[in-house]
Amino acid sequence: MSVYMHVTLEVKGAGLQRFLAAMADAKPVLESAGWELVGAFVQGTGRLNTVIDLWRLRDMNHYQDAMATVREWSGFPAFKQALDECVLSETIVFAAKASYMD
Repeated sequence: MSVYMHVTLEVKGAGLQRFLAAMADAKPVLESAGWELVGAFVQGTGRLNTVIDLWRLRDMNHYQDAMATVREWSGFPAFKQALDECVLSETIVFAAKASYMD
């Protein structure tokens, strides 16, 4: 059964474009590890420069499996540096699909 991972990232205003570019670079690596990006959004109201990603994973262990793949990626040091410099906070929530969702 799939599990969904909802990630909310509060990004520094001046770092938003750098963050988006870093995620664009990392997305193929995460997808090669089997994660499926269901949605990626930048808030237009509320706390600005907040990014919300929704990923579908095969199960709870899939998170750690993919993180191991990302850490082995040659672009990981630059990706981690960009996140360290741009992201103020990150909240990760795992959820199951609701019964009324198609």
